[in-house]
Amino acid sequence: TLPKIMRGKLLADVIPGLGKFTFDADVGKVFVTSGTGVVGYRVAASLLAAGHKDVRVGVWKGDRQGVDENFVPKIIEELEGRGAEVMEFDWSSEADYLVALDGVKTVFCTLPHIEGWADVFPAFLKTCKDKKIEHFVKLSFLRPTHDFKGVAEIAKMYRDNVPFVSFHGTCDDILQQAKSNSRISYTIICTSHLMATPLLAQGALLRDEQKYVSGSYGMGVNYVSPNDVADACVVVLLNQKPHRNKVYNITGPGPTKDSEIVEILSRKYGKKIQHIELGFHDFAKDIKKRGLPKWQVRDTASMERMKAHGMDEVKSSYTEDYHKITGHQPETFEQYLDHKSCMRPGLTFP
Repeated sequence: TLPKIMRGKLLADVIPGLGKFTFDADVGKVFVTSGTGVVGYRVAASLLAAGHKDVRVGVWKGDRQGVDENFVPKIIEELEGRGAEVMEFDWSSEADYLVALDGVKTVFCTLPHIEGWADVFPAFLKTCKDKKIEHFVKLSFLRPTHDFKGVAEIAKMYRDNVPFVSFHGTCDDILQQAKSNSRISYTIICTSHLMATPLLAQGALLRDEQKYVSGSYGMGVNYVSPNDVADACVVVLLNQKPHRNKVYNITGPGPTKDSEIVEILSRKYGKKIQHIELGFHDFAKDIKKRGLPKWQVRDTASMERMKAHGMDEVKSSYTEDYHKITGHQPETFEQYLDHKSCMRPGLTFP
């Protein structure tokens, strides 16, 4: 029998036409840059459960604000138990790049929100070229493509107004050029706002004080399930040929208001969650009070301001790329919360 992936489905449920589908013979060893990340953990675990056992996973063991100190050890134990090779990986260490990429053919890259991020990707990609990496799958934010005009307009606005999105766009540009002077082919999986992001950003405020703070001015937001993003990534990692040198925009089921999320969370937690709606400047001050560094406050506040424009309420903001890749419809916020088996050990919501 085929192994089940994390969401309790057969692999055939994730990849359409499995009867005609075989893993690419040249996938080889896959390096997942962040096994502790929302999508990276899901991708690593799903690859292993799908039967691809040659997986190396990077984890960063540094301090994580407001996170249980056992969080990383639990993830390491879980992934090693499934058959992964786990190594410490620090984006600031080029020596780690050499170790991580040794013997690797395929890379799955998620870039963390860290200080100095503008320097790390070009250095990592150069090492990938030197180590003769053959395929590079990168997670990004929405990116203009020829297929969906509405998404292209939104992607441009985000890139022009949110520094971290602009950085991702520059990295994507560099990656797309890599095939001209190396053997690297690419697939870029772009998403809108992950459903996990507002929950992680609320942190202790949500868990301990039952408060949810937003600055989206009541507008619907294009929230995307990390489960859907991971499923799409697993498909393009294991069946690379039809997805080489392509860009996909993965969007959610439709606009979801933060007030609706609060209602869902209240039901799931079994207690009333207070929704605190703030203007842009007050929202930025609130984030800063949580002890986040200035650059992260700027990026988070800028992202919230973009939500408040209401662009995600337009039908043209949504694509069919997720369905095209997996054959499934995107998860709703409530369905995402119900899939606890996919969540990282120690970080489940509610």
